[in-house]
Amino acid sequence: MKILSKYKVRDVAGEKIVMVQGRNPGDMTTVIALNETSLYLWDNLYGRDFEQGDVVALLLERYDVDEATAAKDASRWIETLREHNILG
Repeated sequence: MKILSKYKVRDVAGEKIVMVQGRNPGDMTTVIALNETSLYLWDNLYGRDFEQGDVVALLLERYDVDEATAAKDASRWIETLREHNILG
């Protein structure tokens, strides 16, 4: 999987956000605010193919968590990107 290149992180009023165009006429835009961890993952994975194991490895490298927690968090992060059609 890969983060689609049409999505970029923007700094808006000190917040790091991704603006996602809506899928239907009533849903114009969704704004996804990135916390420190999400931004770290985005910065390290943007522009390259990756798998869930790559996300887990990054979390284990940076944070003091066990592998089960990292896998759960990686899965949740990937699922959020999928829900918003950010992954290709």
